[in-house]
Amino acid sequence: MARRSVNSAETSTPTIRTVASHAGVGVGTVSRVLNGGPVSPEARARVNRAIQELGFSPLLVARGLAMRLTSTVGFVVNSTRGSWFAELLAGIEEALSPSRRSVVLASLRLTGEYDASTVEAWIQERRVDALLFVRSSRRERGLIQAARTAGLPVGLIAPDEHVRASVRVGCDNERGGELLAAHLLGLGHERFAFVCGPSGSRDTRDRVRGFERELHRNGHALPPSRLIIADSYYAEAARPFARAWLGTRASIRPTAVVLASDAMALGFMHELLDAGVRIPEDVSVAGFDDAPESAICWPGLTTVAQPTRRMAREACQALLRCVDGPDDPDVREYEVELVARRSCARPPHA
Repeated sequence: MARRSVNSAETSTPTIRTVASHAGVGVGTVSRVLNGGPVSPEARARVNRAIQELGFSPLLVARGLAMRLTSTVGFVVNSTRGSWFAELLAGIEEALSPSRRSVVLASLRLTGEYDASTVEAWIQERRVDALLFVRSSRRERGLIQAARTAGLPVGLIAPDEHVRASVRVGCDNERGGELLAAHLLGLGHERFAFVCGPSGSRDTRDRVRGFERELHRNGHALPPSRLIIADSYYAEAARPFARAWLGTRASIRPTAVVLASDAMALGFMHELLDAGVRIPEDVSVAGFDDAPESAICWPGLTTVAQPTRRMAREACQALLRCVDGPDDPDVREYEVELVARRSCARPPHA
């Protein structure tokens, strides 16, 4: 009985010997893996798999002491507002949880003014093992280069500028624009408006490009006056256009309005509904992202869904592989799909 008790304790708190036995290697091999020593790729993979399966906690501490790793990934965003950010963060946490790593967060516009000092300190003082940027722009080019110079793997999610990085993921936004245009054309619409995100946003440019291409393919066009640039992807950015739409004669105003994010679309809908406009009877509205609130608002918002959480999870997983092994570039583009709900219908008097 006493002997079984000892074995049970060893099983619940694995040691290096437990890991070595589980992986079918010697204790010295496990030690070299923990301390960054020379080990064949096959043996290293077996040891790391055994460590994960057994939940051997000294892994990150030991490797950190030898290789100056922090067991932390830096997550850099412009703002933490909105459910899109929440989905990204959930995906990152899913990726980090198995390896018991942590995420630290920096908002570049936390107070409204651009401030990259926190990220600069992370890089200069090696406080993180890697950096993951969301919607990075030309302004972040210096931070990304500084991180790469310091030997930190860098991942980019939906970047607005394609710069060299260890990992880059995004969606087929042109296809998303095509899908929305085809859907609205199929309902019989002929007068359209597209409310874009910030002018520097690559996602917006690609969405508009796909939307216009599908319109042209079917003998329609988006007038320049109906292509509106907003200063953000948030709800309030769409409200000025909502007021402009309300002030336009019914005979000439767009019967279908596409907005570059679900948050913008919901802000637009709120203004119109508050003014007594019926959606979709008087105007059809669509967005992008498939945010959780888009399915529970009334009417439900037609949107283009992107696998936000999966994108973040797999971007982070690829980034961790760069921390643990060769820093080989990994570029991925994810498919999108149309989610048709009740905010779109046939145009008035059709």
